[in-house]
Amino acid sequence: MGRRAYRTTSLAASRRIPALEGLRGVAATIVVVRHTTNAVTMPVDARRALLEGPWAPLLDAQGAVTLFFVLSGFVLAGSVARGGGRLGLLQFWVKRIFRIQPPYMAALLATWAASFAYAVPDAAAPFTNWLRWLASIHLAPSALFASLLYPGSAGDQLVVGWTLGVEMSWSLLLPLLWIVARTTHWGVALALAAVPLGLSGMPMWLLYGVDFALGVALWRERERIRAWLGALPAAASAGLFTLALVLLSSPLWLGWHVPTRGVLEPNVLSTGAIALRAPGAALLIALALGFAPWRRVLETRPALFLGRISYSLYLLHIGVLLLCTRLIAPASAASGLLLVGAVLALSIAASLAFHRLVERPSVALGNSLCEMLAARLGGKALRSTPPD
Repeated sequence: MGRRAYRTTSLAASRRIPALEGLRGVAATIVVVRHTTNAVTMPVDARRALLEGPWAPLLDAQGAVTLFFVLSGFVLAGSVARGGGRLGLLQFWVKRIFRIQPPYMAALLATWAASFAYAVPDAAAPFTNWLRWLASIHLAPSALFASLLYPGSAGDQLVVGWTLGVEMSWSLLLPLLWIVARTTHWGVALALAAVPLGLSGMPMWLLYGVDFALGVALWRERERIRAWLGALPAAASAGLFTLALVLLSSPLWLGWHVPTRGVLEPNVLSTGAIALRAPGAALLIALALGFAPWRRVLETRPALFLGRISYSLYLLHIGVLLLCTRLIAPASAASGLLLVGAVLALSIAASLAFHRLVERPSVALGNSLCEMLAARLGGKALRSTPPD
């Protein structure tokens, strides 16, 4: 590996690793494309061929969510490590809440407002019942207010919001995982986080603790991983990349879908799927640190751009999809591709504005509150770097 590879991966104190930002952009784009294809009717055999073929990772929205969770564990472990004591912990929580909650609230309000313009397609239109269900949702003001208090799907008004509830819960608990990993071994933290996978009746958010714990483990071992991957022959690294994709998308290839409202959806409570996906996501992230061809793809300008707006893109695309389906009815493959392109392009445009008007100011407000805390308690303010 050359000097540039080392500079982008051997970052003991860095807060931003470009390849990981690019990976977020790729993952968010996969979610947008998969949800758009979910909207279009097609024979079940054709949908299975689409989702379970060799190209499955390009449409694996649940795999993308797993990548988000493991990436969060990695990045947040570094954030916790930079802090210290009561002040560092308080600032970590403030920064995390302001990174997630205000954009979530703004996106929910925007999606709710957009739902006044939704039109439920009639039965003859080439849209799935999944799309019709989402188009029929318009929360009462009281339910909307309750949904603003903590991230969630808001009765499917913001259907992707369930992942934000998982993200927020484990963000608040991540310092505990970090303490266990630091005082014992990251394997202990990982084992504890994996316990809910072996128990029945666990809340959904607990099941995904293994993803965040793997992220913590990756951060603890990041330099060793980089050095180990850097010493591997290119063919071996390529084999690991293939293995990572197989693990991440194996629930699709195994046909572990749940028929739901005319589409095939992953079972988000499947402990087997969670256990398979987690190491695949961790391996893809590790390879982003030490496998030069993969890293170069993730550091391209389009990937980095999408990474910067990935949270906004994730939050807004369902509303854009539901508005676009009023204009484009995909009766053919060409019009289906047109719908995908329109949703992606308009979602990116909306996300760019949302990123500038909501995301960045929210991060800045969190930084200001951290400075106030530091001044009051007599310590150092820990600032988050707003996405560019």
